[in-house]
Amino acid sequence: MEKDYKQMFNILDGYLKDKVPDIDLTILEAVNNRKNGKIFTFKEHLKGFIYAQLSALVSWKKIKDKLKCYSPYTTKNQMQSLKANIETFEKIEQDFGSLEKFVTHTMPVNIIKLLADSKSTYKLKYSGVALVCEYLRNVGIDVIKPDVHIKRILGVERLNIVKSTSDYAVIKECKKLSDKIGVSQVKIDYLLWNYCSKGYGEVCSAKPKCAECVIKEYCNKG
Repeated sequence: MEKDYKQMFNILDGYLKDKVPDIDLTILEAVNNRKNGKIFTFKEHLKGFIYAQLSALVSWKKIKDKLKCYSPYTTKNQMQSLKANIETFEKIEQDFGSLEKFVTHTMPVNIIKLLADSKSTYKLKYSGVALVCEYLRNVGIDVIKPDVHIKRILGVERLNIVKSTSDYAVIKECKKLSDKIGVSQVKIDYLLWNYCSKGYGEVCSAKPKCAECVIKEYCNKG
């Protein structure tokens, strides 16, 4: 019998509203704003990229509340490479007319490859797939971010939605799931990430609390 994943996400949504206060809605709002016709400026793209860099190693709560980052080596390198990345953004604007035209001229997965692939003309320094996904989400592009929490819960040992946890396999399967059940990719990500992460739901973490899980019927582990 096929599992009703839309119902599963409804269950998660209700659980998080009751159990986890102060969940950040910034990315959901950005995607909704784009859907409603918002055009993001160069400044907003740059801001979204810098936020993505800062959130790579630091809690988003800390960034949102204080906009400070004292995280170590990788973030330091990211900040030092900011000039080069701004120059890449400027080159994209020259080639495509604007960053908006660039991020919307093809499927998100192709944009991710252009910005994250080491062989690409538009490769952003110190920016892998997950960080590029975060940047695109910050400017309203509907795509999942394949970080450790998402890969773990979607993998064969738990929800068994993705057979491979490579970045692009997760992105591809989540796009298919989103289209099938009518739930945006950022909403899928938002629900799963908050259900897993420390300081938020913290249920399906590295050491899952299966006895507390509200979606165990969908899970191989539960």
